[in-house]
Amino acid sequence: MRAAILKEVYNQMKQNKDTYFLTGDLGFHSLEEIEREFRERFINAGVAEQNMIGIAAGLALSGKKVFVYSIIPFLLMRCFEQIRDDICFHDLNITLLGIGAGLAYGVLGGTHFALEDVAILRSLPNIGIFSPADQLEAGLGLKYLQKYQHPVYIRIGGREEPDVYEKPYNFEFGKGVVLREGKDAVIFSSGPIVSEVLKTATILTEKNKIKTAVIVIHTIKPIDKDLIIGKAKNAKKIFVVEEHCKVGGLGSAVSEILSEFCPGVKVVRIGTDTNVISQVGLRSYLRKQLGLDFQGIHSTIFGQLK
Repeated sequence: MRAAILKEVYNQMKQNKDTYFLTGDLGFHSLEEIEREFRERFINAGVAEQNMIGIAAGLALSGKKVFVYSIIPFLLMRCFEQIRDDICFHDLNITLLGIGAGLAYGVLGGTHFALEDVAILRSLPNIGIFSPADQLEAGLGLKYLQKYQHPVYIRIGGREEPDVYEKPYNFEFGKGVVLREGKDAVIFSSGPIVSEVLKTATILTEKNKIKTAVIVIHTIKPIDKDLIIGKAKNAKKIFVVEEHCKVGGLGSAVSEILSEFCPGVKVVRIGTDTNVISQVGLRSYLRKQLGLDFQGIHSTIFGQLK
């Protein structure tokens, strides 16, 4: 996924000489081509992420299109005040590229987990949130956002994510995608964990004879309210699966909408809790431990439906 994003960034920098790229001492074996080709528009701010956001804001205020790239906790948690005051309050044309969504950096421990990022940014004005499911969707989204003039955060997974889409589709920012239809339940999801959700849906159909719709909400803000309401109206039960804390993320966004427009529908959120996760390991290991692999997701959903 990261490669698809950086390839599109490279293309946009080649097309537009007013496009700048900032990073905080990152990018070995991934940013060399951008740095080499656009040396005067590539800024390594070092381990000074808050200052990096200030530089980005200054460039954007002077009419530049700016990409800012870093590991999510350092990009968002460390710089929350600067993102709020410098970027969002001024509605600047800055794209925040956060690498390591969810448990992608699991081997580096809790300081590198990104399980609160959507919750943090949903509360801020003007900023959009894009959480692609795979490299194809990531590239389509960034290309679509090329002319977007407002702040946007792109929640990037790891280096190699399983493919979800077989071919390109008509991407629209703010519009969800129906991957599978089903009459027994609806699963809303976003980000790389969609691949686990699809495995779960297959097992539910083939083993349990439960037909489950799978809806990708790649744009968490602005969210596709109409699609969510439309799919929920006739559903027996709604599930939201995310590699993010259950508080403040996609599950909260869906619940807020349905509590207002479909108050009789039950929503089951599947994600992480607010407790500190002490385990360290590969993403696959952590997902299994937290019930976020396809088997754990299946167990939760089937338990609610049987």
